[in-house]
Amino acid sequence: MKSLFGNINIQADERGRMRIPSSFREYFGDSELYCTRINGAKCLTIFGQDVMDKLFAQMGGQTEIGETENYCRMRDFLDSIHTISEDKQKRFTISQDDDGSIFEVERNMVFVGMFNKLELWRKSDYDEYKAARKKTTGGVMTNSEGKALTW
Repeated sequence: MKSLFGNINIQADERGRMRIPSSFREYFGDSELYCTRINGAKCLTIFGQDVMDKLFAQMGGQTEIGETENYCRMRDFLDSIHTISEDKQKRFTISQDDDGSIFEVERNMVFVGMFNKLELWRKSDYDEYKAARKKTTGGVMTNSEGKALTW
């Protein structure tokens, strides 16, 4: 299966509109696109219907009505998801909650491919993240156990 990887710098226009770069957009085909911001993350995660289906399955596919813990979890999950609506030129904006807490777009942004998802970062935050990771890892790529990757 094809994967998303690499990063692409883009510029949002004066209204905060942007396009997903075509090399990333083609991965999703005609799929509806969704986004969410993970608590504590400085980026927005964008994904297609396949990831949405997997997330829903992980939630147990609960559709019962009532204030059970599973129902509350499902509400929390669905409340955090937003649909990305593209115009005819494939531009989109990130809609804001009343408190503006979803994600603030700046002029310079970065899309990062993450296998089957995209991350959308403010360039200043991504540069800060990369500098911190370089200090942490010394520039060496490692696996989940902290061992250096080998080719």
